[in-house]
Amino acid sequence: MKFSRRQILAGVAASPAVLTSARFARAADAKTLKISHQFPGGTIDTGDFRDRLCRKFAQDVEKRTNGALKFDIYPGSSLMKTVAQFSAVRKGALDLSLYPLAYAGGEVPEVNIGLMPCLVTTYQQGLAWKKAPIGQELTAALDKKGVKIITWIWQAGGVASRSTPIVNPDDVKGLKIRGGSREMDQMLKEAGGIISSVIIGSAVHIWRRWWRSP
Repeated sequence: MKFSRRQILAGVAASPAVLTSARFARAADAKTLKISHQFPGGTIDTGDFRDRLCRKFAQDVEKRTNGALKFDIYPGSSLMKTVAQFSAVRKGALDLSLYPLAYAGGEVPEVNIGLMPCLVTTYQQGLAWKKAPIGQELTAALDKKGVKIITWIWQAGGVASRSTPIVNPDDVKGLKIRGGSREMDQMLKEAGGIISSVIIGSAVHIWRRWWRSP
C-alpha cells in the first residue's frame, strides 16, 4: 500500500507510542521517510529524550515492517526551520515531524488549544483527550488540513525564576516575565506580571517539557 507524505505526521501535543498499524507491514517496497524536529540530536540511548523517542519510534517501525519502512532523522531543525515543518508536512515536502502543535496556530487556529494555560492539569486528563470528543475534534481539524496525528505526547509545564518561587498568581506581581504563548502571557499579565520578550533580570521563563504518555 502506498502512502502520500500528507498521511504521516509524528508529533504534536500527543505520544511517541509505537506505530502498530498492520497497514505499514503491507508496504510493497522499502521506503525511507524523513523525520524532522527542533531538538538536539543524539543516539537512541543518549542525548535529548525527544530525539531518542524519534529514534526508538523509527527502530520499532522498521522492525515491525520487516524493513519495508526506514527513517532518516534530522534533529536541531537541520533539515528545515522549526515552524516551517508543519507547512512542509501539509504540502507533502516532509514526511514526519515531532512538532509542538501550538506552533501551527497561525495556520490552524484549533491547535492553539494545546498551549492554553491551565486547561490540562494532569497527564491522565491529557491522555484521555485522545478518545474524548475534544481530541476527536482536534484530529478532524488536522485531517482537513492534510495532517495526520500518528502519536500523542503531552507536555508538563514549569516555571523557572531567578528571584522568588512562582507558586501562586500573586507571586508574579511586578516581575518581568515571559510565557510560552500569547495566551500564557495574557494570563501572567492579568496576574500583575510585566511581560518581556526576552529573559533578563529577574525574568521568569515558562518552559515546556515533552513527556511520553503511557
